[in-house]
Amino acid sequence: MVSQPTFCVSIDLDDLRYYRAIHALPPVEDTPIIFEKALPRFFDLCNKVGLKATFFTISMDLQWDGAKQALKKAIADGHEIASHSHSHFYNLSQLDRCEIITEVAGSKTELETQLEITVKGFRGPGYNLSPTLLSVLAEAGFTYDASILPSPPYWAARASIIAGMRLLGQRSSSIPGRGRDFFKSRNPSKWPNGLMEYPITACGPAMMPLIGTTITSDSLMRNHIVRCAKRLPFVQVEFHAIDFLDIVHDKLDPALAIEPALKVPLSTRLASFEHVLSTLAHDRQTPVLAEIGVKR
Repeated sequence: MVSQPTFCVSIDLDDLRYYRAIHALPPVEDTPIIFEKALPRFFDLCNKVGLKATFFTISMDLQWDGAKQALKKAIADGHEIASHSHSHFYNLSQLDRCEIITEVAGSKTELETQLEITVKGFRGPGYNLSPTLLSVLAEAGFTYDASILPSPPYWAARASIIAGMRLLGQRSSSIPGRGRDFFKSRNPSKWPNGLMEYPITACGPAMMPLIGTTITSDSLMRNHIVRCAKRLPFVQVEFHAIDFLDIVHDKLDPALAIEPALKVPLSTRLASFEHVLSTLAHDRQTPVLAEIGVKR
């Protein structure tokens, strides 16, 4: 538990290639567009509302100088850099131990070496965990995980999409999660190995996730989620970099219009994000995830 009402912001820096894989779209040449287009908009949002965020970063993206420079700016501005694995394999939790070590410990080492920081946190690709993955995280020196999304409606929707694609002969790179994780506590907790867990918030009787796509879906949904979240002692909103892209202005592949985050005009999304962050941050401490409970 947290000692006082706490609000945290996190963002997963998933490149567009992962969304193409989710929707069974053919791969294209990778580009650092999220670092060139999305992150400047996210920085502006954080500056407007006076918040610092935790950036869950895929370490292989450090191959791009633009990515490295954007992350160094984030560090200079007081944000936290955490690991989102090295390669963002959606089935990371299902790999053997040696492969998980390479993906997880390797990511931590690469981020720390290239950015000259200490990485404390991890979020699994697709929010997926396993006992082996949790064990490797502790052994690699991570102090917390932030993979739990206790929202049965989210997981049901994902499973139905995956099943529907299979019926059409398409294969998504995404995988269903562990059922036991759907009903985890919404409050910070500690795993048996000492690793802290900071879950993404799910709100109300329906346990709707507090993520970018739900808070921009419609005003009734947004207002309901915010009202419910304000009653919780710990709140974490999660964004994805794609939440800050515009399919027309940024000249994205029209095939990506299937992604829910891109169906709402960018200006509408940004206004909604600013309103929600300002509202939920009111009268709360707002640390980055690694600093929860740290006395200043």
